[in-house]
Amino acid sequence: MPAQPFPHRLDLAIPLPTPQLATVAAQALAVDQDLNADQVQTVYTADGSCLCVSLSAANVRILRIATNAMFDMLLMVTNTMADFADESPTAVAAA
Repeated sequence: MPAQPFPHRLDLAIPLPTPQLATVAAQALAVDQDLNADQVQTVYTADGSCLCVSLSAANVRILRIATNAMFDMLLMVTNTMADFADESPTAVAAA
């Protein structure tokens, strides 16, 4: 019998300056697995210049915690991309 989907879900579309940066962010964030994989699932994809994030969780508390963790990691990734863009004359600067 297939596993039941988690009942609580949050879908986000986060605009980034370029499709390349959205793809890089999705790949960087997807590397880390969810700590409580039995209670939460996070999927990162790029759709044009949007980073799409889908979080599903067993309860709203776990969804809130996973959402906060995702935004912390996203902030680190976007800050890192901005730092590298500042150092490279050919890179597209992240806004």
